[in-house]
Amino acid sequence: MQKNISTHFFYQNGKLVTLKAGEQDVSIFRTADMPLAEKPTKSSQPSGLLVTDDKGSVLQVQENT
Repeated sequence: MQKNISTHFFYQNGKLVTLKAGEQDVSIFRTADMPLAEKPTKSSQPSGLLVTDDKGSVLQVQENT
């Protein structure tokens, strides 16, 4: 039986700052206009730098290995 996992998005001043999906929480570090990095709250998961376009859309995540 497959579990139904909800995803919750948390915003501050209209910008995404935290994502919660099941047991996974991810904090987004950003400047006023641009997301820069993501950090999972569980230390066993890698952090990542965000590759963005000029509008602030995330194109890729470069994980810290």
